[in-house]
Amino acid sequence: MSRPLRLYLILLAVLTCGWLVLRGGALAGTSARAGLPALAAVTALYGASHLLRILRLALLSLERRDKAFELACAHALTAFPSSFLPFKTGELLRLAALMRVYGHRRKAFALWATERFGDVGVICAFILGLYLFDIDVPATMRNVFVVFLLAGLAGLFALFAVARTFIYLNRHLVLVSHSRHGLFLLRISHAMRLLEMDIVRCLDGRVTAFLLLSVLIWVVELGALTLFLRLADGDSDFAAMFASGLLASLPGKDAGEFGMCQSLALVVLTLIFLAAAALAARLNSTRSLHVRA
Repeated sequence: MSRPLRLYLILLAVLTCGWLVLRGGALAGTSARAGLPALAAVTALYGASHLLRILRLALLSLERRDKAFELACAHALTAFPSSFLPFKTGELLRLAALMRVYGHRRKAFALWATERFGDVGVICAFILGLYLFDIDVPATMRNVFVVFLLAGLAGLFALFAVARTFIYLNRHLVLVSHSRHGLFLLRISHAMRLLEMDIVRCLDGRVTAFLLLSVLIWVVELGALTLFLRLADGDSDFAAMFASGLLASLPGKDAGEFGMCQSLALVVLTLIFLAAAALAARLNSTRSLHVRA
């Protein structure tokens, strides 16, 4: 285990333990109001959605089965800090973890982009369903829908339509242009084409399973939210709470007690995988010593 990784894991352990200490009183209050079994059920259900995310990562990287445990650790050990970093900058942390696993930026970015596209597609379909069933949708959720829809369309256009167009641009540049700008465009075109091929390779023969897992992930997360609303006191609006959960990483936004249940699930997941990573590192170290002997 490298020194920067060891330092990160130590800081992560301190962060999770510090969260438990600081939020212990609030957790006890929520447990007293809703009941410990109810809090455990909501937390377990939300944690299950992240286990499904790990399964989806494994599905998208079947050609590298040897990386399955490292990918699981990459997700589990970045999920908690990613959840509270502002403006969704935690995604950069996840992307960096995937890059470390693969040692190849393009493959890691292809895997990350495929995941995000699945999430965006399911969320847009869910919000569209709220409109179709004439459910009152808050303004914040409408903004989320517009942003996600534009991001999804832009991603599709950039990775596929532009990449296809660049095939003809490549021929023109190879046959006609020998300038520095032409070579620079040729490199960009080639990189986008390779990225498109990596994304297609991630989904090759797995599109149906990928879509089913993506839907199941959000069904489980929404199930956790629904269960929390049934157990919580007072009348809470499902659509408003879902929107606040999506926007919780923005400054000034808070997902409330449900957000605390989400964080608790991620803390438990982090502690489990910290122990698993430490055990794996210990076993690898012991095996290396035996080999040398």
